Amino acid sequence: MQRRDFLKTMASAGMCSMLCSSCSFSPDNIDKNVVGSKFIYKSKADLPTKISLEACSLCQLNCPACWVRLGEEKIKKEDGFGYLKFKDFKNLVDDNPQINEIELANHGEIFLNPELDKIIKYAYEKKIILSANNGVNLNTLSDEMAEALVKYQFSAMTVSIDGATPDVYKIYRRGGDFNKVIANIKKINEFKKKYNSEFPKMFYKFIIFNHNIDDILPAKKLAKELNMNIKFEQNCRPSYAPLSEEQKARVEKLLGLILESKSEKQSLNEYKNGKSKWFFCQDLFLSPQINWNGKLLGCCYSLVSTFDVNVFEEGLLKALNQQKVLYAKQMVTDFSTPPKKDILCSSCSVYETIKEENYEMFSDRKLI
Repeated sequence: MQRRDFLKTMASAGMCSMLCSSCSFSPDNIDKNVVGSKFIYKSKADLPTKISLEACSLCQLNCPACWVRLGEEKIKKEDGFGYLKFKDFKNLVDDNPQINEIELANHGEIFLNPELDKIIKYAYEKKIILSANNGVNLNTLSDEMAEALVKYQFSAMTVSIDGATPDVYKIYRRGGDFNKVIANIKKINEFKKKYNSEFPKMFYKFIIFNHNIDDILPAKKLAKELNMNIKFEQNCRPSYAPLSEEQKARVEKLLGLILESKSEKQSLNEYKNGKSKWFFCQDLFLSPQINWNGKLLGCCYSLVSTFDVNVFEEGLLKALNQQKVLYAKQMVTDFSTPPKKDILCSSCSVYETIKEENYEMFSDRKLI
């Protein structure tokens, strides 16, 4: 499959595929009595072909319900804030030729990384698909970076906007500038026109709060004008700006009327059901999350690492075969495995939920 066709396939649903056929757990000739041993990778060829790699944990906004802001002191104490260095990216990619897809967005704003242009260019040369579907605020974007996104076929990114007017936008996206975001989207579109390219695919993200319901219809209209599909999401912090029952009913009626494309209709189902409970835990298997400094976070829900391993220093194969990682995988797939205090999953609300519901992590009906 040509790079352009592969990009189109991966981006069309608004996210890159979470499933990778080469994600083999290689249980052959492994001691079955060792907890987690069935998840050992025998070689790099068995490793996931997709990873999630934080390009930058810094952010210029101060959104009130942001879990990074709420956990800021913990992050400063453990890992600190920073950005992915090009040399670390290059070494990781060169050492893992099986990788063909990387998600760069996690807790911060990728465009604050001063070496991002080098990273994007090198990934293009190595035929690696890059995305930022976990979200960008797009308040900072130079002309050179906008052109690089198009020229080097950055696959897709989700732009967090949550409104259709400056006054509504600034209620949640504190420190941001709505007009600047829209101008930056238009800037990218101009380069897409210049290069006759459909990449990057851009998605208009709208988290629904009690203060932005009246912007739902205008946002849908604006997204269409900007050649973007729109994604509506529930607020993951229900204590902040919660909807009344009457507002919830109004929102669902509005969304049912205005969403058109397949991916938009999928976002309606996701909105109604909330985030899939297994989404985070499967990261550890299918797209392991690595922090900007190389520390293995495991999933995008983690703010700091408790796996005591650095991918940049020890290599991806050794990192994913580390005993704590194996034990964490055992915990989230076999709930008879007792939690351990030194593994972050043990105190995670997502783990508690899937354990309570006896969720089958890799049941066919659960996979995207």
